[in-house]
Amino acid sequence: MYAYTQVGINLVKNEGLRALYMGLTPGLVRSVFYGGLRLGLYEPSLRLSEMALGSPNIFTKIVIGAFSGALATAVTNPVEVLKVRMQMERLITKGQLQELRKMAADEGLTGFWKGAGPEMTRAAVFTASQLATYDETKRLVMRWTSLENGFYLHLIAYAATRVQTCWKL
Repeated sequence: MYAYTQVGINLVKNEGLRALYMGLTPGLVRSVFYGGLRLGLYEPSLRLSEMALGSPNIFTKIVIGAFSGALATAVTNPVEVLKVRMQMERLITKGQLQELRKMAADEGLTGFWKGAGPEMTRAAVFTASQLATYDETKRLVMRWTSLENGFYLHLIAYAATRVQTCWKL
């Protein structure tokens, strides 16, 4: 914790308070779209799987979660690249759209997907474990208790998912 505090203090001393917010806008945009996509792709994909294969098992949920996470990352990677560049290259002063145009001109469209492979792999593993755990926990809680599909059921399943994520199971 102390190291992070010291880095923050040095950053403000050397580059000013504004440096703490470099890349904030693309970071927020990416978070909204990434989160929405990975969660928004999971349920419809699960329903399609259910129609095609019957009741989905844990392995199907893992595959669908991996697909959702990887695809969400692929779609939002250009904004992630912009965010990282804004944080690392302090020379960006003309705005985000100008930087996107510069990236396209200098590197072509492939520049928007730099680092997408490892990031998609990370997102696939993370999303698969998180959403499959959530879904399975919800199913087990419904079977063991009289809770219907409501607030407390989701709260218990979410808490189990958070524990799983924190322990990196």
